[in-house]
Amino acid sequence: MDIASPDISNSLAPGLSLSVWDQMSIKPVPSMSTMSELQDVMRDLLLRGQFSDMEILCQGVTFKVHQAIVCTQSSYFHSAICDGFKESTEKAINLQDDTPETVKRILSFLYLRDYSEEGHSVQYQQPVSELAIPNNESDSLIPENEPESTESAHQAAFNNIEVFIAADKYGIIPLKALAASKFSRWVNKNSSSPAFHKIIERVMTSVPPHESTLQEVIADVMSRHIFEQTQDPEIVHILGSFGSLGSLIIAKLISNELVKRPDEQSAFAGLVQKINYSHRCRHCSKEFNVRFKNGEYLYGMFRCAACNTRN
Repeated sequence: MDIASPDISNSLAPGLSLSVWDQMSIKPVPSMSTMSELQDVMRDLLLRGQFSDMEILCQGVTFKVHQAIVCTQSSYFHSAICDGFKESTEKAINLQDDTPETVKRILSFLYLRDYSEEGHSVQYQQPVSELAIPNNESDSLIPENEPESTESAHQAAFNNIEVFIAADKYGIIPLKALAASKFSRWVNKNSSSPAFHKIIERVMTSVPPHESTLQEVIADVMSRHIFEQTQDPEIVHILGSFGSLGSLIIAKLISNELVKRPDEQSAFAGLVQKINYSHRCRHCSKEFNVRFKNGEYLYGMFRCAACNTRN
């Protein structure tokens, strides 16, 4: 069957030409229905593992995946398969430092550009028969009628933290950004949660020190709710344990203009008025010979030169 393609050769710069494949690739943007159909295909590839040419092993679970999808989006997987390591021969990568649920969320993103932070770790619409096969079973890992998740309300935050750490480790930058966005949304909505201090502690103890994105999210929210946050003894304890977080909060307070430098002109005018109405020191009763110390005048304070008492 002949495929008719538009003649676009006249629009090219002199000396350039398009191959047949190049011309065929220049088509209108797919419609929403086409994109939905493509997502269905990708979901089926993920959940059923058909035509897979690579395996990811994690704590007794085998994920059947596709190099063209996984390795093109992860610098870690690309290096493991393409740089002559043992994995390049066996076409299998062992991830023992992560949980199967975290690996499912990673793969969900690589295939579907999203992941569920609660309940099912893979985004899908209809019950499916497979996602991964346990090493000692041939049955489905996900039952046809899996019960609803019993994860606690704050589990979503922990899940996003684990995905963020894994995305950083495996060099999946867009997933890292998505996990940070989901985490930020949770923190902004749940900063008054009784479990908030546990979320902060997990970030401070688990996220690699070179990465401060999640810390900055926490610092931003805490700076906007600083009075409420410091009423929680658990939060106060964490701030005492992690000075770097306290520094970030101070920086956020200033950048968000929640803490401002005193207006010198207004402060000085008030100070002059106060001095004019105070003729003697409240402590030694001597007539004032005023002196200032360490910018105290910004806060309407001055000292008696005789006894050094603040007035």
